[in-house]
Amino acid sequence: MIVRHLKYPLILILGLLTQTARADIVIIVNPDSPLAELNQQNVSDLYLGRTRAIHGAERFLILDQPRDSDLRSRFFAQLNGMSLRSVNAYWARLQFSGDSQPPIPLSDSKSVVETVRHNRLAIGYIDAAAVTNDVRPILTLRK
Repeated sequence: MIVRHLKYPLILILGLLTQTARADIVIIVNPDSPLAELNQQNVSDLYLGRTRAIHGAERFLILDQPRDSDLRSRFFAQLNGMSLRSVNAYWARLQFSGDSQPPIPLSDSKSVVETVRHNRLAIGYIDAAAVTNDVRPILTLRK
């Protein structure tokens, strides 16, 4: 009988832990990346096309999540308070003017990890739960 009563609080606790982990977004780079650190402003500048290089390093391959994904929406909201609608409009204007190209969208976090793993100049973002030993976390955006 005690086990039966403990079952529901345990499920609730596990659900809350999963939601908490899901809220954190991790910016990742290749373990051999020339970047030692990044701050939130650096990442925002990279993802808004304001710069492609940081701290005199080489030009980076900026990777994105699918255009209308929940993760992409949370990323921009946590990074700089922008909605997906604002980000998409921003990039539409830049592309129309020919000034810059948006980050490369990939299909999911697994694809981002694989691309970063194989390219020392790639940078991407994923759910904290998707981080593997094949990449180096460089910044965590906490909810």
